Amino acid sequence: MSPVAHLYLHLPFCSSRCGYCAFVVNVGALGRRDEYLDALLAELEGERAAGRIGELQTVYLGGGTPTLMRPRRLAALMERIRPHLAPGAEVSMEANPESVDGPALAALRRAGVNRLSLGVQSFQPHLLSALDRAATPAQARQLIACARAAGFEDLSIDLIFGIPGQTADDLERDLAEVLTAGPDHVSWYELELKPGTALARAGTPAFDEDEGADAYRRIVGGLEDAGYGWYETANFARPGHECRHSLAYWSAADYLGLGVGAVSTVGGERWRNAAALDGYLAALAAGEAPPRSREPLDADDVRRERWMLGLRLERGLPLAWAGPPDRPDALARLSAAGLLHHDAGAVSLTREGRFVQNAILHELMDYA
Repeated sequence: MSPVAHLYLHLPFCSSRCGYCAFVVNVGALGRRDEYLDALLAELEGERAAGRIGELQTVYLGGGTPTLMRPRRLAALMERIRPHLAPGAEVSMEANPESVDGPALAALRRAGVNRLSLGVQSFQPHLLSALDRAATPAQARQLIACARAAGFEDLSIDLIFGIPGQTADDLERDLAEVLTAGPDHVSWYELELKPGTALARAGTPAFDEDEGADAYRRIVGGLEDAGYGWYETANFARPGHECRHSLAYWSAADYLGLGVGAVSTVGGERWRNAAALDGYLAALAAGEAPPRSREPLDADDVRRERWMLGLRLERGLPLAWAGPPDRPDALARLSAAGLLHHDAGAVSLTREGRFVQNAILHELMDYA
């Protein structure tokens, strides 16, 4: 088993749970942050001793709200990671506008975080309210300015479309705010009403499909016109600012995930740490690995995942790497329809095909 070059660290603490959130988060547990840091460092040491951590090309600190760990704890975490970083490694951290300020961002930059992903979601107050977001548009604008002042030259903004009550004018205003802010990278996802979330429990109706398609096309066109490359289904970047950590996922590279609920895929096996905070902390305090489930990945699992992930990318996927689709006859049909390009070596979606990527994937593959 080769050591991994990509590391994800899950920092689960949140002040509240957003209406659409289905992630592993812990609300009301801030008093356990020091205990959690100790556990996370113990898990990191265990993976290092097992030889699974190589020279790290990317590190991603996600959550939750990672900045609620505060700079002191995050600096201690970075101190333990730093010896494993490759020269020029990308170190990303998520942040919510209400959870951090200028001095804290400067401290994080000094600690070695060099890419910041800001969870803005929208600049419209009524849409933030619909999502149960705590931050205001003014806080988002201020944090963007603070991030630049702190020296972050790789700044990403996350947004959502298809929010209940969102109009075409709301979308135009959000797009204008993004272009004024001028981030290096934009992630703009369609709202998913996942089972168990507050929005789903409330019976929130799904966004109109035609309106969602129009919104998606407007986002893509508006960002491309402003010089952002549409390099992945929901991600856009100025040249040289693509998220290298996410590209590793979409390229089906091996990665380690540490922390409660985190997922790892290494050497043809996937494992997931259990989501219960108490069990995670108790196991690591006792010198044990965290409780986790394991899943072997056979050749068909790997092949299907490579198609699912690789078709999300503008560059497409090489067939020698991905293997054949489950229904190869669909390639000619989809090509004739103007939805994909294929030759003996590679498959990629046309521009029109990228707007219906999921439908194309299910024409090609069997995920039953």
